[in-house]
Amino acid sequence: MAQGGYMQAKAYFAQFLIQQAWQKTLQDRRPHKPWSWADTHPVAKMDFLPANIRDYDSEHARLNGDSLYVLAGASGRNLAFGPAQMLSSANINSRGNTVIAGHRDTHFARLNGIKLGQLIRLQSATGKSLVYKVIMAEVVHESDMTVTEDSGESLLTLVTCYPFGAEFAGGEQRFVVQAVPIN
Repeated sequence: MAQGGYMQAKAYFAQFLIQQAWQKTLQDRRPHKPWSWADTHPVAKMDFLPANIRDYDSEHARLNGDSLYVLAGASGRNLAFGPAQMLSSANINSRGNTVIAGHRDTHFARLNGIKLGQLIRLQSATGKSLVYKVIMAEVVHESDMTVTEDSGESLLTLVTCYPFGAEFAGGEQRFVVQAVPIN
């Protein structure tokens, strides 16, 4: 139990340090490590918005830490600190399938209960933001790699382990959310 609490605290404190590195990236458009020994850097900022954008209070989100900062490279080491982009996927907010993975018991716990039509805003290192609309949320087997394939269309894919309340990590199921950019 103590190990689980430590992992959660580490994950959330890391987002604070990653946020500071992200602010530097937005200022000078160069990657910045969140701590000196890091071998990654933030590549995006992600916000989960209600389906009706008028219900979104950006000040509330800012004060409550609703933003997630996405790291480069979806390795186990990086996922301990936050969601991370698969390097083999499309660049943030570009044509293709951008795949971001996260742990079900920390940052991507918010995917539990996500609804079709929900909006996700993704900001790239250039400062440009795109809003995506969730079109699919389903459970797949870990061997089903079709969800990460690139069809050439703009797509955001979020992947986490499933089920959300499992006592142990490493199950065979994945919860996958896919969203398309909206105008």
